[in-house]
Amino acid sequence: MAMALSKTKTKLLERLRSPRQRPREGAFLVEGIRGCREVLRATQPLKVRFALVSVSLRESQEGRDLLSSLVAAPFPVEELSQAEFETVSHVERPQGAMLVVSEPADPLTLMEGGPDTRILLLDGVQDPGNAGTLIRAARAFGMDGVLALDGTVDPWSPKVVRSAAGSMAHIPVARLTWPEAAGWLGRRGASLFVADPSGEDVRGFLPRAPWALAVGNEGAGSRPALREKAGRVLAIPMAPGVDSLNAGMAGAILLFTLGGQPCRDAGGEEAED
Repeated sequence: MAMALSKTKTKLLERLRSPRQRPREGAFLVEGIRGCREVLRATQPLKVRFALVSVSLRESQEGRDLLSSLVAAPFPVEELSQAEFETVSHVERPQGAMLVVSEPADPLTLMEGGPDTRILLLDGVQDPGNAGTLIRAARAFGMDGVLALDGTVDPWSPKVVRSAAGSMAHIPVARLTWPEAAGWLGRRGASLFVADPSGEDVRGFLPRAPWALAVGNEGAGSRPALREKAGRVLAIPMAPGVDSLNAGMAGAILLFTLGGQPCRDAGGEEAED
């Protein structure tokens, strides 16, 4: 039976959508059938605080399957009316499923891939769609983790989580300042590469791990301090008259070209559009 959501949880959902307040909560929102399903199949240590569902979740077989899995899970599940669910959802067509999930406590410890470590750096990437696409690509091409540097959009914001299409449940993502990231990479002997249209042709360049690829801000590119430390600046050759690709597309192509390992088990279900 559908019940009214408490004021405490309603206010929590509001804070989780606020760029300023969400990081202080140490939790993030996952909406939609696919995203919730991926969290339940997570290969990262995620803790679900509670789930919200609407009566419309029962209207499809995949919705009913998800509901069965949620009810069997060790966290509270509350059912709302469709009208109330739509008031707490910020997606255009709510699918009737939402999770409140705690951020992983120490994601850096999950990125230790030994001598084969491959890391993606988001250096001032501001567009949530680009950030989510890059995290999704990092998972798809077997990266060991993503470092979101200062100046980058909050990787746990609702829009980034949706764009990542469930990948947050299967690849560690950590927020660091550039000095912290430089020290972490240096202690592991990782080579650093920067994506930039002015760089050298990436084709034929297969680096030895460990390495890290930095994708910079959509307009300004990577910060000067990072470029100075980079061993190579890499570019994707394009047809005459084409200046650049968006950061998400360019980063994905570079990760694949640099020899990501899609054969690694990335967890979860098979990819969908």
